[in-house]
Amino acid sequence: MKITIFLALLLFATGVHAQMRTFVWQTDMCEMTGQYDPLKYTEEQLKNTLELFSPDEISLSARATVWNYAEIEKLDVAKLDSDYKQMRERIATMPIVNSPYWENARKAKLRELDQVYELSRVTMKAYTEPAALRQYSRSASCKSDYAEPIIAGGDKLIAAWRKVNEASQAKNAYPERLKARFESQLASPEKLQFAIVETMAFGWWNCANQDVDYDEDASSGKHSEAFDKLFSNVKSVCDEP
Repeated sequence: MKITIFLALLLFATGVHAQMRTFVWQTDMCEMTGQYDPLKYTEEQLKNTLELFSPDEISLSARATVWNYAEIEKLDVAKLDSDYKQMRERIATMPIVNSPYWENARKAKLRELDQVYELSRVTMKAYTEPAALRQYSRSASCKSDYAEPIIAGGDKLIAAWRKVNEASQAKNAYPERLKARFESQLASPEKLQFAIVETMAFGWWNCANQDVDYDEDASSGKHSEAFDKLFSNVKSVCDEP
């Protein structure tokens, strides 16, 4: 009888072991391999869960700011709207590992996406409709420091531009180069075009972007650690730094 029970337990343990499957994923420097129980979650759920915190996997790719004035006409609000709608639907409905932790991660990603979209949309519109910046629901100080001068234009825009450039100089290894370029652009007939480009990107956007509720658990590595715990026998093959 004891032998029969032992054999049954052995066969059961062997069966459980045979059910384990292998999942491979990439980090910045390493290829990771782990074993998972398909009775707990599927490969699709694992792939989708990984996307929630992987940089650039699920994010709006369209730039909301420009490097030069000629690029403004290429800003496409309609495409941003379409991309956002599709991206939000995917995040909200895709199967992920079924646990409160990962559902909270999904909510954090949706919140982040919503806020980045709102900021991107008003910024794109503001290049041709500056008053659109007043529609933004967040970042009151950024609206006061940058949005209002951008809307006012003229001397107020130039003054805000000067402050933005001086702040950039303070953080740059070659401040004299930035100062010389600023003085040259300030003397140009297109000075207001230079002013709107730099103030929008390095003033308004950089300021308002700091108030976006990005998922800090993704950038801190907390999600990555939680993901690793879904597997057993985790191994890594890493490139030399």
